[in-house]
Amino acid sequence: MNDQSKNIFVHLRRDALAGTVTGLMAVPLTVGICLMSDYPVMTGLYTVIFAGIVSFITYLFRPGNYTGMPGVAAGLAPALALGVSSFGMENMPFVIAITALFQAAVWKFKWERYILRVVPHYLVEGLLAGVGLKIALKFVPFLYDIEHETNTWLNLEREIVIALSIVSFVLFVMLYKSYKKRMPALPYVVIMLTSFILSFFLPLPRVSIDSIPFRLSAPLPHLDGMGQNETIFMLLKMVGFALMLGTIDVIEQVMSHVAIEKMDPRKRKANTNNGLLPIWIANLGATFFGGMTNLDGLAKSTTNTVAGAVTKLSNLFTSLVLLAVVLFPGILEHLPEYALGIIMVYSGWKMIANIANVRSEGRYALIMAAVCGILVFELGIFEGLLLLLAVHAGIQYVFMRRLGQSTGDILTQFKNTFKPDVDPVLESADLLQEPQVPILNKWVHAVNKHDLNALMDLYADDAMMIPAFSSKIRKSKTEVRGLYHDLFEKDDVQVTPVDIVTRRINGLKVDSGVYELIWKSEGFEKRNKLRFSFVIQDQKITTHHSSIEPGDQLSIDHPEAYDESFSI
Repeated sequence: MNDQSKNIFVHLRRDALAGTVTGLMAVPLTVGICLMSDYPVMTGLYTVIFAGIVSFITYLFRPGNYTGMPGVAAGLAPALALGVSSFGMENMPFVIAITALFQAAVWKFKWERYILRVVPHYLVEGLLAGVGLKIALKFVPFLYDIEHETNTWLNLEREIVIALSIVSFVLFVMLYKSYKKRMPALPYVVIMLTSFILSFFLPLPRVSIDSIPFRLSAPLPHLDGMGQNETIFMLLKMVGFALMLGTIDVIEQVMSHVAIEKMDPRKRKANTNNGLLPIWIANLGATFFGGMTNLDGLAKSTTNTVAGAVTKLSNLFTSLVLLAVVLFPGILEHLPEYALGIIMVYSGWKMIANIANVRSEGRYALIMAAVCGILVFELGIFEGLLLLLAVHAGIQYVFMRRLGQSTGDILTQFKNTFKPDVDPVLESADLLQEPQVPILNKWVHAVNKHDLNALMDLYADDAMMIPAFSSKIRKSKTEVRGLYHDLFEKDDVQVTPVDIVTRRINGLKVDSGVYELIWKSEGFEKRNKLRFSFVIQDQKITTHHSSIEPGDQLSIDHPEAYDESFSI
C-alpha cells in the first residue's frame, strides 16, 4: 500500500464535498450519454457507480492520477450505439469483455505508447469532433420538442420551450465561461435545478427512464440460429469492433490522464500505465451486469479537481450521489428534455471546438483531423478512422519515397515504431538521474511535463533568475519556484528550443540561445520567443536569465528603426 493511501482520510472533508459536487454534475451527463448510446439510463448509472468504487480501490495500491473520476464517456457513445445496432444489446457484454481483455493486455505490456504512435493524436481529435457533431445533432430536437403535437408546428407550447432553451443555453454558457476554473459544476446544477422547478408549472416533455433491475450474468455471446460460417463471421466482426472500441478508449484515457495531471493542484506526478488499471477492471466487471465502457472523463475529472478533491476517496462520494438517484429514480422523472439537450449540445460543441488544438501542429495535421471528423460523422467511427489511417499511411509512404527512401527503409522505420524507447526518450525519473543528459534537455522536459519538483531539482539552492515577464529578480530557489508555480497556472504551457549555443568557461557550463514559450489564455494561444542563458555549476543552474527576443522594429540589424537617442 502506497504512502498516499495511508493518509487517505486526512482530506475526508474536502474529498467528500468535491465528490458530492461531481456527482450532481455527473447525473445529467450520464443520462445524456446513455440516451446517445442507446443504453438504459439505469445501466449507465450502475456503470459509473461501479467504476468509481474500482477507481478508489486500485488507487490504494497503484495510483494513476489523483483526482480523476471515471464514468461513461461521450466520445464512445456513438460507438456503443453502433455496437447495439450491429450486435444487439444481448451481445454487448461479450463485446465489452473482449474490449476489457484487450485493454488488460495493453496495461500489462504497456502497449499504450505504441498505439499512440500508430494512431496520431490529431486523428483522435478529428474523430472526437465527428462524434461531437453526432451528439450535438442528436440532442438539438430536445431544445424544441413538446408534449402535445398539433397541426401547427409553432404553437404556444413550442414557443415556451424554445424561449426556455435559448435563455437557459445562454445562461449555461455564461456560467461555464465564468466559473469553469472555480466551480465547473455550477452551470449543470443551475440548469438542472431551474428546469426541475419549472417542470411542476409548465407542460415540458421529460426524460423517460426505464427501470432496469441489477442482475448478474456471464458475458457470453448469443448467436442462436446462425450457421457455422455466419457465426464465425459475426465473432470476427465483434472482435474487430472490440479492438477498435478498446483502442479509442485507451487513447482517450491517456489523453485525459495527461490533462488531469496538469490540473492537479499539488503537481503530483501521475502514472499513465497505472491509470489504465481501473479502466479495464471496471470494464470487465461491468460486463457481468450489462454495463458500459468507462474512462476518466475530463468533464467529471475537472469538476472533481476544481471542487477541491485531493485523493480518489472523492470517487466514493460521487458514486454515493448516483446511488441515491438509482434508489430514488423519481428524481429523474422531473428532468425536462430541454435541460438535457442544453448540456449535451454544449458537450458536443466542446468536442468539435477542440479540433482547434491541432492548429499548432501544422496544416497537414489540421486537414487530416477535419477530414477524419467528416468521415466519422458520415461513415461511422470504425469505418472513418480505418479509412483515414489507410490514407495517412499512403501519404506518408509517398512522402518518404519522394525523399529518396526505399520501401525497405520505410518498413524498417515502421517496425522501429514498436521497439522500446531508448535513452533519448527517458522516463522522467530516469531523465533526472542521468548525468549524460544535458541540463537544458532536463529543463525542457520538466517544463513540458509541468513537473515543478523535477524542475526545482535542476536549480542550486542559491540560484538567481532574471525572468522575461517579471520586473522582480528571483534571488533564491524558493522565489524561482514561485515564478514557475504561477507560470503553470496558465493552460498548456510548453517550451521548444529554437537555437542553442553551449560554452565552457573556467569550469562553468553556459547554455545560451532562444526558445519559444507557448501557453493558452482564454482559449487563445500566446507565443513568445525568449533569449536565455543558463550558468551551470556542478549539474545545477546557478543563474538563469531570459528576455523577450526583439522584433524587427527594435533590432540593431535594422538601424533605421531607431532614433538618434539610441545607444548601446
